[in-house]
Amino acid sequence: MLRQILPFGLALLLLMGTAVAATEAVNPLPLSCFVIHCEPTKASEASFLALTDLVEQATAAAVPLTIDFTAQWAEMILASEEKLSAVTQWLADGHEIGCHHHPYWSTQSRTATWDGYTDTPASEIDPAESFRYRGTMADYMALLDALPGERITACMGLEDERDAIDWPCQIVYSTVGQSIDDAVSTPYESVLNECSSWQVTHSLLLAQEPGALQALYRATPSTSVFCVVGHVYNFVEDPQPFVVWLGFLAGSDAEAVYRGTVSQIIERWFLENPS
Repeated sequence: MLRQILPFGLALLLLMGTAVAATEAVNPLPLSCFVIHCEPTKASEASFLALTDLVEQATAAAVPLTIDFTAQWAEMILASEEKLSAVTQWLADGHEIGCHHHPYWSTQSRTATWDGYTDTPASEIDPAESFRYRGTMADYMALLDALPGERITACMGLEDERDAIDWPCQIVYSTVGQSIDDAVSTPYESVLNECSSWQVTHSLLLAQEPGALQALYRATPSTSVFCVVGHVYNFVEDPQPFVVWLGFLAGSDAEAVYRGTVSQIIERWFLENPS
């Protein structure tokens, strides 16, 4: 079970959130999840220490995280007994370890950097990008699967249809999205690489106006899923939005009844909304 003891900052935010909840009319709470992406170019000792801090604060607030690692993070963790021990403890505390991928084609049209893994034929890769190649998706999954726990959840970033061949069939729950509207969804089936997963959308924590996600959460019906995503490098730059969101979730759902990891929330949604 997640620990219930809050650090001072989160305790204050919890009291603030409780006060807001007591003075405003709210809908029955939606199921919620909080996803953390670990970018391939940010796998470093400093980033891992920052993630450790974030996980500790989330654990104290009883907010389960879904932590999506790229292969570069998996390599770094697997090389350190101390980091492996930490990840094992995170799982014991109720968090989930998923997969994150920066595919080849999808990163050619946006600022993200390809992580070097793909099943795209080598002949189709730009020679100027070939130096980044690290292996196939089987190589990618071998690293992720070597981490503690089971890999069934992911955000794979397959925005270009040519990247569909990168989808690992063992992933049965997935997330996608950025805009504030993406915070609210119900699970829907996604089929890629002839493999099926149940997907919910999530909104970027830092891309929204202050208070916008909180207002939308309060207006979201209990039949929907509310999901937010943040990045470790954003937490490094400014932890306050993450602390505020953790405090808001803890204050809105003081008994920690309506939040969970991505796989937990999707499975629970189907139990509570049978067809």
